[in-house]
Amino acid sequence: MSGMFEPKSDKAARRLARTEKEEKEKRKSRIIATLVITVLLLITAVAIVINSAFIRRTLPVIQIDGVSFTTTEFEYFFNSEYMEYANFMSQFQGMGGTMPDSNRPLSSQVYNEETGETWADIIVNSAYDRMTNYVSLYNAAMAAGFKLSDEQITSIEDDMAMIGMQAVMNGFPSTESLLQQMFGSSMNEEIYRSIMEFITIAVSYNEHVRESFVYTPENLLAYYSDNKDELDVLNYRQFTVFADQTDSADFTDDEAHGTAITDAAAEARLQADTIAGAISGEDEFIAAAYEYNAGLYPAPESTLKRTQSERLDDNATVAWLLDETRTFGDVIVIDSDQGSNILFFVSRDDNNYRTAGMRQLLIMRETLNPEDYMYGEDDLEYIAAFDRAEREARERAELVNSFFTAAGKTEDALIDLMAEHSDDTTEGGYYTNITKYPYQSSHLNTMQVVPEIEEWLFDDDRSLGDSELVYTSAYGHHLLYFIGFGDIFFELIADDRMRTRDHNAWTEGLTRGTPEKLPGFILVQM
Repeated sequence: MSGMFEPKSDKAARRLARTEKEEKEKRKSRIIATLVITVLLLITAVAIVINSAFIRRTLPVIQIDGVSFTTTEFEYFFNSEYMEYANFMSQFQGMGGTMPDSNRPLSSQVYNEETGETWADIIVNSAYDRMTNYVSLYNAAMAAGFKLSDEQITSIEDDMAMIGMQAVMNGFPSTESLLQQMFGSSMNEEIYRSIMEFITIAVSYNEHVRESFVYTPENLLAYYSDNKDELDVLNYRQFTVFADQTDSADFTDDEAHGTAITDAAAEARLQADTIAGAISGEDEFIAAAYEYNAGLYPAPESTLKRTQSERLDDNATVAWLLDETRTFGDVIVIDSDQGSNILFFVSRDDNNYRTAGMRQLLIMRETLNPEDYMYGEDDLEYIAAFDRAEREARERAELVNSFFTAAGKTEDALIDLMAEHSDDTTEGGYYTNITKYPYQSSHLNTMQVVPEIEEWLFDDDRSLGDSELVYTSAYGHHLLYFIGFGDIFFELIADDRMRTRDHNAWTEGLTRGTPEKLPGFILVQM
């Protein structure tokens, strides 16, 4: 057979096939190498972007109702939430409080095994809530044309200066380095200041709206009257006749144990009824409590209770105390889980009086610890030392009072004496919003003083400029100066409650956006 091509041998065919296979493998290797290089370049580019302070400070990663946040800004809120949680949990060390490992990323630590939520998820959601609240308030402020006052702007600058001082005091090379340590590697002073302005606008406008509500005296009286059963202060005495405790291990079955519990409760009730039947006045009540259990009720104040009914969870007690026919000296026995309570009604206070204000110069006796003596408070050496401390404190107080009298008993004279003689650490010994019952809310706080001072402050004849040296067993000698009466207490309570109610209604009407993650969220490190 002739022609241009001769048939290939089997050996040549195998060699050609091998060559083609090798070329194919080379092409595959080149493709893989190209892909690897591309991926590495992409990873490097992403790493550069992630670590680029400029990108982190400028590229939006979260948007809430039209307000965008960069990586740097979001990490401020994230780290703030984490620090707040850590500070809170540090108070419960050894009490079941849990914290993630600060040496590992929060995104790698599971918070809830059932749901798979990580610690990062928990902190992110908390940050979202905080940011959403701020955005809703900020947008409302912008819509209302609200602007920060000069004082508020100055306050922000003062805070920035304080951070600068903290940086120096703690060895940081700059304010920025401290901010980065706290809030992320791309934080700087300019961004931190802008975040503070954003938050201050939101918070200030929120407070502005709360304070903008106006109520007349008639409004306040009507509100308080409608809610007096919850807001009036109830004064009464109470002590408990305890039922004998039983241990289930001492009984053959639950039925026998239940019968023993019932019998113990009935015996306590019988004893309480007998004691209550013999009480004819407040002194007898105090004496009966002391006789029943001197350890629990050693002094008259041990049985005295002063509270608003909304703070009581015993419906039977509340109903009895609020009965409009209730008068001083009424006594009742009310069963409880622990036994039977004997109650003595003292009074119901409608808070219709003015708050008081005072200055005080305090002379305290030397502090003595009974445990330092062999027989405690009964030790003769302790008693002698205590009497000596009392005498020395009294002599000091009388001397200071003589200086005060010689100087004309003026407020300025008292202030001048405080620097050298007062044991009161309050600046100027200055106290206002004093009431007979302490009321606390997020916006209103009043304070209560010891009974001896309360009696002097709220005397019907008290007037501006009155002064007196008052002794209290709890603290020592108080040189008091009356600086006047303030607002009517029930009006303060009604104003606080109405303002909170109306402000909450306004807050609930605000638009709350939903946090939207933008593509740049991959920059966030958690």
